[in-house]
Amino acid sequence: MKSILSTFFGSQTKKTALVAVQPNKPADSGPSVPLAALEGNIAVIAIENIFQLFDFAALSGKLEVQAPANCGSFYFRKGVLIHGLLQVNQRKIGQILVESQVITEEQLQQCLLLHEQTDSPKLFGQILLEQGHIKPDGLDNTLLRQVKDAFFEALSWTEGIFRFYPNQVPAADAVKLYARIDHLLLEGMLRIDQASLDGNEEDEEE
Repeated sequence: MKSILSTFFGSQTKKTALVAVQPNKPADSGPSVPLAALEGNIAVIAIENIFQLFDFAALSGKLEVQAPANCGSFYFRKGVLIHGLLQVNQRKIGQILVESQVITEEQLQQCLLLHEQTDSPKLFGQILLEQGHIKPDGLDNTLLRQVKDAFFEALSWTEGIFRFYPNQVPAADAVKLYARIDHLLLEGMLRIDQASLDGNEEDEEE
């Protein structure tokens, strides 16, 4: 993994891939639209270095990453990842729990039906807790795994753009977690290396 400082400041070519956006006053008095304070190209500045920057500078706000086939939104508080999700192929909590054999498919379908029938908006995880299918710490671990899956998926993207919106926060009903970037990056790099090794072994067997 390249140094974050050398990536951002090491060469003139890479400098041009990172743009600090200057705020402009809107021409009319309509609703204000958040402006990106920073944006760039992840084909030039690798996404792991963008995440490193958030950790190094203890930034708070929303990072949007748009790749050709997917996009993700990640929220940070003082450099710590507190929430993240993908627009496409985001693994659902129920799917993770069934695959981990924490709940059965029947229990999942039961909770999904209750979720559809409830009159007031209620998080799916809350229904799981009320039905006694999972304990609070188990739900927290599952939600963290969901966020980490989104993070690791974005970590594999090599094309696209990113935009940073300072001081943006997740929706009020979104679950906030605590995940250190340096730990996530280490785990993500190990996953990528293992996937590469597994792919090479499959090629040799063929």
